[in-house]
Amino acid sequence: MTVSNEKTNQLNIKVIPNDKLYVSEPNPLWFGNDSNPTSDPSWTNKNWLKSRFHFSFAEYNNWDNSDFGVLRVMNDDLVQPHRGFGTHPHHNMEIITYVVNGELTHQ
Repeated sequence: MTVSNEKTNQLNIKVIPNDKLYVSEPNPLWFGNDSNPTSDPSWTNKNWLKSRFHFSFAEYNNWDNSDFGVLRVMNDDLVQPHRGFGTHPHHNMEIITYVVNGELTHQ
């Protein structure tokens, strides 16, 4: 979250270290994917997805870290090669994804 100080025109940035973020590595079947391969040299993580949650979402519930208005989710996701988000349920959501490297599908 970035907050501007109008008097000094400086930004006050709150940084949360990665080790303080909740880490989720969900079952691939939950997102319409096949099971994880037993060995794939292109994978850098054992699970297809490694998410770091910035605030309460899914299996992470921390009432001190919730209620951001209409914003429901803000995650840093590491998705392994040849994977994406297959068909899974949600509704009334606008999803914005910033891909750093490669391509991503979301159904």
